[in-house]
Amino acid sequence: MIMKKHLFAMVCMAVSLWSCSNDDAPVVGGPENGKVSAEAQAALFQLYPNATDVNWSVKGEYVVADFNMAATRAAAGEYAAWFDNAGRWYMTTDSEILFDQLPAEVKTAFGESEYSAWTVDEVERIQRNGLEDVYVIEVKNTVDGVATEIDLYYSKDGVLVKKLVDMDEDYDYSDYIPVAPAAGVDAFLKANFPNARILDIDREDNMTEVEILDGKVVRELLFDGTGNWLFTKTEMSYAALPAVVKQALDASEYAGYRVDDVDHYVTSAEEYYRLELESVMGDVKVKITATGELSPMEQNPAGPGNNVGGMLTDKIKEFITQKYAGARIIESDMEKGMTEVEIFHEGREKDVYFNGAQDWVRTEWGVRVNELPAAVLDVIRKTYADYRIDDADYVETRTESYYLVELERGENEVDLRILPNGTIL
Repeated sequence: MIMKKHLFAMVCMAVSLWSCSNDDAPVVGGPENGKVSAEAQAALFQLYPNATDVNWSVKGEYVVADFNMAATRAAAGEYAAWFDNAGRWYMTTDSEILFDQLPAEVKTAFGESEYSAWTVDEVERIQRNGLEDVYVIEVKNTVDGVATEIDLYYSKDGVLVKKLVDMDEDYDYSDYIPVAPAAGVDAFLKANFPNARILDIDREDNMTEVEILDGKVVRELLFDGTGNWLFTKTEMSYAALPAVVKQALDASEYAGYRVDDVDHYVTSAEEYYRLELESVMGDVKVKITATGELSPMEQNPAGPGNNVGGMLTDKIKEFITQKYAGARIIESDMEKGMTEVEIFHEGREKDVYFNGAQDWVRTEWGVRVNELPAAVLDVIRKTYADYRIDDADYVETRTESYYLVELERGENEVDLRILPNGTIL
């Protein structure tokens, strides 16, 4: 890690100050109605003795020091160090560092990525107590008149561990602060993934979600409130599936379906692969065990949600409750830089997408051909008479709702956005 051991030694030195005083001291440049302790101030200068232009603020349970570094101001941009008022250090962000300052592995990975031609807007580094350092490359591009910004999160050895679409301009990484895991989590990780690096720990609804980097593979682990391991999930490509799993799919009634997503699950009881499949006959999820046994994964609308693969913020939960009254959350996950929440609403499974700022982007659900309006079918027959419908979804956005229809003719594929009245967008 870039945060060297001597920095942690400095934190330990700051610990010795905790017993000196419990009195909060007013700080020049601090928040108008808040106070920052002497312990936090001392810890800052133990970690960063060259800090200049220090300005303190209070954010929730933390006190944050925004500052520059006298020796590196021209190259390193601005810093923000997060402490509690006992002087414990949690996280430091280094904003606007130069692209050339990135580790060689990160620059190589970015150069070989699909985003290499995008404009690099900003580069930041996140250092956290006990967790892996992360480098964030903010890129932007305009495609078909739509401007998009994506934050690409890389480990120091060039693994793309996360991407988030359209974050808030003033996002401060506050939800990236490390939290103490429940009892038993640390022991499980040391026993089962001794060489893995922890990328993130999140606690919500009495559950703990841990994201690790196991070699070059990102894995998500879920634990209950007492630290008992529930499952390990790993995203993977169809090409990486074991032959026995592919053979089971090819021999099933779903052989003609398109594989949209693949996840590998390991629990205390079993190991299996979860495939999301799409076709004009409808979408389906199947479970295929490591020995090749295939079965549909039916969701029980009356049963409890399993929230597999992700935790939701109150902002997202509130939106779903208001817009889709009576909906049941089935699960959540990250999909192409957005939070995808699958709900059961009005007798259908629907996918609700939120951007990095947790704002609703769209909702979509699969429809059968016989559910398409006559006007939609008519325009397809007239415009693409020799194509066949491969898949269809209904999509709701903030500005309009339309049908997304995938057409196919041999090797040629066309995606159409069609309003219910038959107008092609």
